[in-house]
Amino acid sequence: MTPAAERVRSELVARGLVDGLPAAFLAGVTRFAAPPPSELDVLRRDAAGLAARLAAEGTREEDLPLLTRTLFFAGHADVLAAAGLRSPAYDVLGSFRDNLARPLGPVPAARPSAGGRRWRVLGRDVGFPIGVPACVLNGSEAWVRANLARGFSVLTYKTVRGREHPPNEQPNWTFAPRETASLPPGGAAEVVSDPWDWVAPGNPAVSTVNSFGVPSPAPEEWMADLERALAAVGDDALLLVSVMGEGEDLAADFARTARMAEEAGAPVVELNLSCPNTLDRSAGGVKPPLCLDPDATVAVVEEVRRALDDRTALVAKLSWLDEPALAALVPRLAPLVDGVAGINTVQSRVRRSDGAPTFPGRELAGLSGIAVRDPARDFTRRLVALREANGATFDVLAMGGVTDPASFEALFALGADAVQSASGAFADPFLARDCIAQLGASLPRAVEGSR
Repeated sequence: MTPAAERVRSELVARGLVDGLPAAFLAGVTRFAAPPPSELDVLRRDAAGLAARLAAEGTREEDLPLLTRTLFFAGHADVLAAAGLRSPAYDVLGSFRDNLARPLGPVPAARPSAGGRRWRVLGRDVGFPIGVPACVLNGSEAWVRANLARGFSVLTYKTVRGREHPPNEQPNWTFAPRETASLPPGGAAEVVSDPWDWVAPGNPAVSTVNSFGVPSPAPEEWMADLERALAAVGDDALLLVSVMGEGEDLAADFARTARMAEEAGAPVVELNLSCPNTLDRSAGGVKPPLCLDPDATVAVVEEVRRALDDRTALVAKLSWLDEPALAALVPRLAPLVDGVAGINTVQSRVRRSDGAPTFPGRELAGLSGIAVRDPARDFTRRLVALREANGATFDVLAMGGVTDPASFEALFALGADAVQSASGAFADPFLARDCIAQLGASLPRAVEGSR
């Protein structure tokens, strides 16, 4: 047994958790739906065998993946984190609200550093151009602090609204272990994902699906939390704030919410024009991303740009767009924005292995991870080319399929100014640390004078 695994075993024994581990694990994997009887029997047998070995001090080296999965679904991820073991950063069994205050996963003893080198992103110098986009992994001050400690330097505070908005019904986030290769650019997906599915932390072939519905606390809550989060950001990191409008006067509501973010101290406002899983409660379905409507998109960006102080940078977040759509939109956005971010998750039809919707009442959800790696690279390549062809100066924040140092480097090499990761950061909290360790001394385009 590794020293870390031995620390886990000792803690479980000290807390008296070993005997109840199989039952707690099975309660977790059946929280939202039950696996087929044959699969459930295997899970039950594996958990019972693991508990027996833990009690007898006879666990094996190969038990570590099972130990990680068992503790995560049993609600004991904190034991894994204390031992420094990789485990998912978000509690997929817990509510959105519960997760806001409780990031999971290990945190390095010291913030990873590229030895004093800096990269320029949206007018700021950051320690390394890797970050986490607008998602539940940046939903609160606690998450911002955790991600900074893990080495991420370009963070986007989770999308907020001008009024409180509840999350979709749980489950909200599941692994998609059958999606181990990328879709082609523009490709559609029919995803099979069960709430009990699992991908081992650190596996770069990880994909996930989520359906949160862009929840938001009330403005008085998120503005106060945002102020605290911004105060935690040092001079080698950057915190953007994502906003979304709603209602009949969409552009005006976007602008009103953007001003709230600015009032709370946001140096950069990102407009969420890309979310693929917002419920359309009037039609009983899921809304398409706003950026598919170029006129509405430009109207929103123009309204927000007029509403903000000139010193507040503005970023437009887009979903994957085909060549004609992106080529038509970018020249219209370029004079208005300081950055363009993309892509968001890819809207996909998601069902359990028994054919029922994975997410109750909604078949469409957002697919991310390795499954969207090629669409992300395609989008980034075309976006950078359009920037150059038009003589524009906006920064590119690229994301999609970033699950290891190689996939980070691939997007950066295409011309992105910063690269962000959601599924990768969720599945492996050490992603930034590993990227910095492998690339911190050699990544090009560091600003002049950095060491």
